[in-house]
Amino acid sequence: MKKNRKMLGVAAAALLAVAPVVASTVPVNADVAVNIGSAAGTAVNTTNTSTQKPVNKPYFTYNNEIIGEASQSNPLGNVARTTVSIKKGDKVSYLIDTISKAVLFHEANQDAGQKITINKDNFITQLKANHVSVKTINVDKDGKPTKNNKVDKKGSSYEEIESVPNTSFNITLSASANNQTVSVQIPIVPEGVSTPVDTLQNPQINWSFNGQAQKDKSLNGQVFQVAVNSSFNPLNFTNSNGESIIISAQQSPANTTFASVEATSNPVNTSEAGRYYNVTITATGYTGKKTTATYTVLITSSHKQTLYANGASSITTYNFYGNNPLSGSTTFKDGDQVYVADQTKTYNKESYSQVSTKSKSDANSSNIWVKTSSLVKPAATEKGESHVVMVASRAYDKNGNFLGHMYDTYTNIDIVPTVVTIKGKTYYKVANKDEYVRVTNITGTQRKLRHNAYIYWSSYRRTPGTGKYYKGQTVTTYGASYRFKNGKKYYRIEGCRNNNKRYIKAVNFY
Repeated sequence: MKKNRKMLGVAAAALLAVAPVVASTVPVNADVAVNIGSAAGTAVNTTNTSTQKPVNKPYFTYNNEIIGEASQSNPLGNVARTTVSIKKGDKVSYLIDTISKAVLFHEANQDAGQKITINKDNFITQLKANHVSVKTINVDKDGKPTKNNKVDKKGSSYEEIESVPNTSFNITLSASANNQTVSVQIPIVPEGVSTPVDTLQNPQINWSFNGQAQKDKSLNGQVFQVAVNSSFNPLNFTNSNGESIIISAQQSPANTTFASVEATSNPVNTSEAGRYYNVTITATGYTGKKTTATYTVLITSSHKQTLYANGASSITTYNFYGNNPLSGSTTFKDGDQVYVADQTKTYNKESYSQVSTKSKSDANSSNIWVKTSSLVKPAATEKGESHVVMVASRAYDKNGNFLGHMYDTYTNIDIVPTVVTIKGKTYYKVANKDEYVRVTNITGTQRKLRHNAYIYWSSYRRTPGTGKYYKGQTVTTYGASYRFKNGKKYYRIEGCRNNNKRYIKAVNFY
């Protein structure tokens, strides 16, 4: 009988996610959806990219699938294509047993694998490093927990999961043979989440999903898909599944009094299928303190959408195991069309979308993913005209809502030279941006003089080197009128700059 090998844990790499992935969302075509305490399966991976058995080097297998090597260019090369779930109340020994039954260690050129033994203390250290709390449970000789968890000399003890983080993570195991060390990463997927701690000094942004308050999930970083041509209110909308998302705010986590909340950036245009937009929400408390959150909206539909290679030769696909996007065997080319599911995932700040060539319902259960950016049609370059911003101009979205930033006076701006009317006011679109600026601040307004008029630098000083305009002449003015120190109103006119100020009294115009 071959001797068992002891596994030494290496620090696990935590994987960030927009939302926690629970066991029920393990992709259906994952080879094995392992549950804590159950025996691991023995299915061979036949659907994913295969890994060749190394020559003259040791290696691991997980459920008979050869595990590759991690490298600087492919740090996920040694991730097992499976998931192991974990939740509060599970015994650590069950988790260790589950992994031990599925993992075999192979010395160089040996097809027959050897069973492994995992060091419990080292394993618990890795769990704690990934924000898993573990507690010791003392039991009596009959296996029942003791009163107040006191040690029973005739009894025993075991370790139990007390709490889990809100993100998936990897446990890394390693072993050596013939002075060569290999490792395998096992994706661990929490079934529960821990509530994040909020600062009491700022307002708290709340949101609900289909009527259920999302107390343990921050709005920040969430990704929602909405149907093409659907109506969209950034504080109250329905996703492509027909589920409602409602956003509100309160003064602080401890003070449930209502706080004002608004969308300070909302460029969403639902008529553009395949596009995605970032929406920024800002809550303001009584004290003036603010909290912001940004979520992403992807426009999709029940019909096929086009994939874009964005200059690459092909479009790579991925298979998700836990929060690990591993390269898939399927590839698409530029212009291929797919159905897009209603679910997205985020890994390392990159959004991924679930797709299928068969149907929308098949996409919802598929384990074929592409980067969401592959569903975005490259924006056509708009030919703009360069103009000087004559009056500091706010940036607005397509609905006339202020986006929270300005274009400064006397800076240059590229605009599409076609006037757009939004709610009765005239705007120019900023070239190659989903932003708009007021026409009067850029190219101005033509006004006719009713009297002869001098050009002023300030309330009591005319601009040197200038004459006067005469009754009946047309002058370009910019923005609204200004009230000077003498109490009179003036318009800024053409040619005005910081070193050459030019204003005419407003009363001189019709």
